[in-house]
Amino acid sequence: MYLMWPEPLADVAALLADMRARAARCGRSLRFGYRVHVIVREREADARDAARRLLSRLDAPTGDAIRNRSLDAASVGVRRQAALRDAADAEGFVEEHLWTGIGRARSGCGAAIVGDPDQVVGKLRAYAALGIDAFILSGYPHADECDRVARWVLPALAHAPLARGGEAESADAP
Repeated sequence: MYLMWPEPLADVAALLADMRARAARCGRSLRFGYRVHVIVREREADARDAARRLLSRLDAPTGDAIRNRSLDAASVGVRRQAALRDAADAEGFVEEHLWTGIGRARSGCGAAIVGDPDQVVGKLRAYAALGIDAFILSGYPHADECDRVARWVLPALAHAPLARGGEAESADAP
């Protein structure tokens, strides 16, 4: 499994092609996973407002201090997430529904898919069409965003069985 942090669709397509070719030269194949935050609301405008509110009290020096404190602050992946932020528009979007603002306040996975349920599902399906077959999704505040994703996004996507009562289901569970 090759796991990646957020990238625009075209960059993901290029990366997957490169990694498939490298694996093939070694007689191997790869599966691909994508780690991204999600900000989903019933309306796109509300999702964008929620994204802005997440960082509404963050100043640049505090964001820099948070990121530089991290053990991975100088990694290639973190530098790439910073480059995406630098390439983003004035609102922090590097492409439609991919918002890099979250990386202003944390190291590592520095972008979120932002939109209404159909837009978020569409974006995830676009990544899946490229060959991503595993997603690690998160959001802030964690429980609230997980609830919205569970209600509005997961029902529209094929996925593995979900845990009940805090424990993983077994393969033979009903």
